[in-house]
Amino acid sequence: MLTTSEDLGMISVMKVATSRLTSADFAALRKAQMAAEERGRFAHLVDLSGVRRAAVSGLAALLEFQSATKSNGSIAFFGAQPAVKAEIHKLGIAPLLSLFDTRKEALAHPAFRACQLAGVKSVLLVAGAGSRMAPISHDTPKPLVDLLGQPVIEHVMRHLESFGLRDFILNPGHLGPQFHTRFKTTAHRSIQFFNEGQFVNRRWQPAPLGSAGTLLALQAQCAAFEEDFFVFCGDAIINIDLAEMMAQHRASGAEVTVAATSVPHEEVHKYGIIEADARGRITHFVEKPASEQTQSRLASTGIYVMKPSALRHLSSRFTLPDASMQGLDIAQHLLPEILKSGAALQVYEAPFDWVDIGCPKDYFAAVSKALRGLIAGVSPEAQEVRRHVWLAPGAELSARAVVVGPCYIGPGAKVLAGAKLDGPTVVGAGARVAPRALVQRSILMPNTAVALGTWLSDMIVSADWAIDHRFADGGTTSAVPMEGVTHAEVAQAPVDLPRVGSL
Repeated sequence: MLTTSEDLGMISVMKVATSRLTSADFAALRKAQMAAEERGRFAHLVDLSGVRRAAVSGLAALLEFQSATKSNGSIAFFGAQPAVKAEIHKLGIAPLLSLFDTRKEALAHPAFRACQLAGVKSVLLVAGAGSRMAPISHDTPKPLVDLLGQPVIEHVMRHLESFGLRDFILNPGHLGPQFHTRFKTTAHRSIQFFNEGQFVNRRWQPAPLGSAGTLLALQAQCAAFEEDFFVFCGDAIINIDLAEMMAQHRASGAEVTVAATSVPHEEVHKYGIIEADARGRITHFVEKPASEQTQSRLASTGIYVMKPSALRHLSSRFTLPDASMQGLDIAQHLLPEILKSGAALQVYEAPFDWVDIGCPKDYFAAVSKALRGLIAGVSPEAQEVRRHVWLAPGAELSARAVVVGPCYIGPGAKVLAGAKLDGPTVVGAGARVAPRALVQRSILMPNTAVALGTWLSDMIVSADWAIDHRFADGGTTSAVPMEGVTHAEVAQAPVDLPRVGSL
């Protein structure tokens, strides 16, 4: 029997080619498996498309191989020819074999999807001040803004981890110490910090480099990248097939692959727009063009796969440390330089969801979609105690409060008797809603108290400011304190009343 092996992340794909599978083929499969494990591969897919016929002893060999291999990692088979598949079903062993019709179907299974990109590094850009997100970003970096019980960036990282990505590099800048407090390296996740700021007289002073400046400095100072790597924004929720994107990138031979999505033509002025030829080769970038300046609707999502060699197109111009590196941007500086050199840039535009949280209006829209179950992989970190009403650990909801979902009540928050919530609404961690208060289509930031009889509609509020999220699109936003809204820790504690439950 002939076997050939291909490594895909931590997966070994072993192709079997034989006219007739017999028990003698068990030894060849085991030999290929052990060789793969010596290369560090602990998941195995066996391609049976080259097998024409299978003896009963050969199918027994597959069962034995699966049993022997499962103790060390995942194992499955795919691509069986109709004659082989018929024999498997005839013997009644189909339920005993991990059998898929196609390679793509096998790789989509969670056990294998989580192995495809193991060892690949991911840079999550988090240094920016997030000025369009003001006033929320004054106290909380955009990537750390809460989305139903977890920071936005945590939702991003969980999606990455579903493909086996575990090695993360973060570049704290604006309010940088909050990232150090929130994230630590664990047995399942490696976190490295490349600080873009420092403490001066015990006060953190951010010094962001710009997205391209960050990558150049990482490579120059830390030799961070030896293989292809990913770059993400820390404040955009995605469900992109990262394994497919990496596979297309490697097949194309491009220096950089850029994930793009189509936007309405009247909205191209909000984005960096990509123009590409029929092969997907990028020919031009237009930063936030007027609609009459371009026919393309392909917007860059800020998701990249890069070869380390891509950075040389800018690094040759700088000797570190070099203050002129500050402000260097991937889209505005690095990619145009690569285009000028004649090297290939590729666009990846398979359908995927991209929820960009750039301003308070976007933030409320993301919360609203998530509460309705419209963002894949994002759901409340809470128990559903009424239809579309979620209660986080430590939260309290009075049985005499009126709640029309969807609503999320965060950890330690209290909604008291006589209060009314009308969704989509979020009551942040430690917040309090007093009797006869109305909160509808709004977000209460953590530790915010809404006083007796106060009404809020279409607002995002804290004790220090309130904004109407319908108009908070990143421009000038009126953000002033609101009467009847204070810090929860100084709010008058009302009499305790019966509640629906607490966790």
